[in-house]
Amino acid sequence: MSWYWWVLFVVLAYGLGLLGSLYFQKTHPPDRRRTERRSGDRRDQGRHALAPAGIADRRSADRRSGADRRRGKPLWQLGTVVVAAAFLSIVGVVAYAESQVASIFAESPPEFINSGWAACDTPITWSVDTGRLTPADSKIAINQLTADLKHWGEVSGLTFQYVGEVPIVYDDTNYVVTSEQHPSERHLYVAFLNDKDSSLLDSRTVGFASPTKVFKDQKEITEGSVVLSIDYVKKINAAKQSALYLHELGHALGLAHGTEKADVMYYLVDTNNTLSNADIAGIRALIKACKVG
Repeated sequence: MSWYWWVLFVVLAYGLGLLGSLYFQKTHPPDRRRTERRSGDRRDQGRHALAPAGIADRRSADRRSGADRRRGKPLWQLGTVVVAAAFLSIVGVVAYAESQVASIFAESPPEFINSGWAACDTPITWSVDTGRLTPADSKIAINQLTADLKHWGEVSGLTFQYVGEVPIVYDDTNYVVTSEQHPSERHLYVAFLNDKDSSLLDSRTVGFASPTKVFKDQKEITEGSVVLSIDYVKKINAAKQSALYLHELGHALGLAHGTEKADVMYYLVDTNNTLSNADIAGIRALIKACKVG
């Protein structure tokens, strides 16, 4: 649920709580409530004096005194409860709205935690293996990937450079894309595979990606791979293609899944191709200063 619905819910709950409090105050005069509470207190004291260790008796006394208390409360007490509930709800909404898409290495061994890409002047190169696509589909895919990498670059400070078609080798035992060609020291490999070519791809899993090379001493990611399902890509529109490419590129850059439907990194990919605040905060948290030499 988006944060503004939570805020609306809190405001409505607060208003209804105050109206209920006013009605309660009006229908239960204070004098009568005070008399009943004193009477209830005396009954409670008698029971506890007769059977101080009797759990059943104490529960009975608690229920009766609770009923007496429910006959009336000062307005300021009820108002305080409502305000406290509203405040706690708002705190929850703020914390919820500020949640961040975490690093893909968040639960990895210590040497990989906080690994990210360095924002160097030299661009991160990227290539595509579209050998299984038609020329027309290949052109569409390259144009869309270029646009989606530009979106990630604009919010992260990273720069990307397309270097053309590079054939890949896919290992279905560890689900990693490699190649005999290494265009640069920092590179992203993108491959389009048929579902039958990978045991991971099916009607529900339409792509997967991750960093594939990390320098542990610097905690710097220098290589990533993306695998996309041809079976899925061929039957979806441009908006869904963009949503899928942005999502998988985010994984290759080091992001895990987000928690909000508004996040591009949300685990269910549909048509959302607009980076959320959590997406942006997540990728910026991964960026490292460039170390020369």
